[in-house]
Amino acid sequence: MRALLIAEKPSLMRDIQKVYKKMNLDIDIEFTSFVGHVVELKEPHEYDAAWKKWDLALLPMVPQRFEFRVKKTAAKVYKEIEQTLKNGQYDFLINACDAGMEGENIFYSFYKKVGTNLPVKRFWTSQTTEPAIRASLQNLIDEHDPLIRNLRNAAMYRMVFDWLVGLNCTRAATVKGGRTIKVGRVMTPTLAIVAQREEEIQRFVPQPYFQVQMDCGAFQALWFKEKVNRVATNEEAEAIIARVTNEAQVVSLETERKTIPAAQLHSLLELQKEANKFYGFTSSDTLKIAQSLYEKKLITYPRTESKHLPTNFAKHIEKNVAAIQGVPQLAQYATALDVQHMQHVMRSKRYVDDQKLTDHHAITVTEVTPKFASLSMQEQRIYELIAKRLVAIFMPAYVLDKTTVILQSGTETFKTTGNMVVEQGFTVLYTSHKKKEEVPLPFMQEGQVWPVQAFTILSKMTEPPPRYTDSSLLDAMFHAGRFVDDPQLRAILKDAEGIGTSATRAEIIEKLLAIGMITRDKKSFQATAFGREVIQSLAGHDVVSPELTAVWSKKLKDIVDGTLSSRDFYRDMLAFVHETTEKMKVLEMTVAEKEEVIVGECLQCGERVTETFKGYSCANKACDFFLTKVMLKAKITPTDAKKLLAYKETRDILFTWKSGKKSKAKLKFNGTKLEFIFPQFTETTKKGNKTT
Repeated sequence: MRALLIAEKPSLMRDIQKVYKKMNLDIDIEFTSFVGHVVELKEPHEYDAAWKKWDLALLPMVPQRFEFRVKKTAAKVYKEIEQTLKNGQYDFLINACDAGMEGENIFYSFYKKVGTNLPVKRFWTSQTTEPAIRASLQNLIDEHDPLIRNLRNAAMYRMVFDWLVGLNCTRAATVKGGRTIKVGRVMTPTLAIVAQREEEIQRFVPQPYFQVQMDCGAFQALWFKEKVNRVATNEEAEAIIARVTNEAQVVSLETERKTIPAAQLHSLLELQKEANKFYGFTSSDTLKIAQSLYEKKLITYPRTESKHLPTNFAKHIEKNVAAIQGVPQLAQYATALDVQHMQHVMRSKRYVDDQKLTDHHAITVTEVTPKFASLSMQEQRIYELIAKRLVAIFMPAYVLDKTTVILQSGTETFKTTGNMVVEQGFTVLYTSHKKKEEVPLPFMQEGQVWPVQAFTILSKMTEPPPRYTDSSLLDAMFHAGRFVDDPQLRAILKDAEGIGTSATRAEIIEKLLAIGMITRDKKSFQATAFGREVIQSLAGHDVVSPELTAVWSKKLKDIVDGTLSSRDFYRDMLAFVHETTEKMKVLEMTVAEKEEVIVGECLQCGERVTETFKGYSCANKACDFFLTKVMLKAKITPTDAKKLLAYKETRDILFTWKSGKKSKAKLKFNGTKLEFIFPQFTETTKKGNKTT
């Protein structure tokens, strides 16, 4: 038997190849690889020349048969694999793309485009360690396996659905609005979440309020009445002080012991939230770093919604824990863990539950001990977060006594709280991230009288809701049901785990940034005037609400589960596309035209160069001159672009190099070559006409 194995990336291909050479399989396997997606669905005009014209009368555009084209950036790879298939005499193909819906999409899009009829077997693993690869090669899954077949169908129809909704609604909105307005089933509801928050902030009117604080020296307490601890006027606060005395008596004292176990293991969402909270990493950065660690065989597959481990994996968890001994900050804790206790914890449904697994289990470290010092700073931080979660679940719980005390002074009541740590437990791993220590109250008992040193009126103002950060926006997308009134749809969203997936949410956020509908200010997102206008114009349309993606995500899940046929899904999809496009065509769009910002003359053809969403482009469509807005995580401002096009040096710009280190440098064009200007030397970034 002779097979051609096609991996999703060259690095995975090499890993599988190394393991295969050590095995004695009865299959002669040759190896090749994609570079991610190598084909994509054709553009509308490639199906029908009439669709090149953006005309409402031509909508909706629904091809009779969906076809693929080769991506320009992957043309060489496609041709090489196509030629390999023609030259080789293979009995079957092995799909070694990432184990999940997107991996199925990448492989079968190519499979349909290249036109082969060879049978396919599936290489499926969430780890790239040698034992995991060996097991997967020995247990290839047949393409007709119901789980694989259904996952493949769902992947194909999700892609088609996004094409139909995105392109038809984008064209309708653009024609109606008079400027490019991109619409998508996940992108637009996400924009709506940010825009709604921005509207709340813009409408917010700060209101003054006052609190009365009682200072007893050893502690402070706030006045309250019927669970409210503020009043509207200074006069009301002064009236409270007029009714108190110079002492306060303890009238109620309650202590509650709280035992808090370690958090569950990471899904990608939880890892992105934690990395943003502790280190300020964007969701996109966290995914890239995690993918790098996965390709280095140090962590399991990162694009997962699950927080649980499977039973078979958990049986040998001590091997994974042993790898953590390579992390200096965690070695002492990992070494001290007891194997029997670890196996006891692994019987807990909180951490190990086969019924709660998605395509993949939770993210955790593999059995490979990292060469920690050789990792970049970002990789070290992400690996350490993942390793801490694993070690933490085997450590004692965090235990504290939370005490609430009610005091009375004159006719008024005051409340104070304090926490006393009984057992730090697993939190010793997170001491560097703690914002403040728990503060206990002094010894108290009911009936005790405390002398009052002073009463103070605190003057404060109400604050608007905070803007979303990477962490809170990801959370809002995951819990999108909170934006839906219908209880049934809210339940569907909860079951579908919100809008988007762990693998796509970061990409959606970056796309909204790229097209100018939202901006990032330090850690916060803000909807632009353009983004808010789009949402206001689309108000009431299905594509704005999370309900749309909820309903269709549920249908896709039903395909995977085998409870909905692909034929029925396609029928429902076409009916929806016709209905939603017609609604879009009758909307009144009021979106201001974008002002053209000219930054200079093109260095190649002399035409004007204007600011676009992603950078600065030549107005001459036949010219390929383009200067990006973001280079090595640094922003290239319009002022920088103007200087560059005048052959002048920019300001000092702080770049983040691939190693993770940061340093400043100037930029300057030398002819059509863009150069970094360092204090002591010059380095050309790229030769040729097109700049990066």
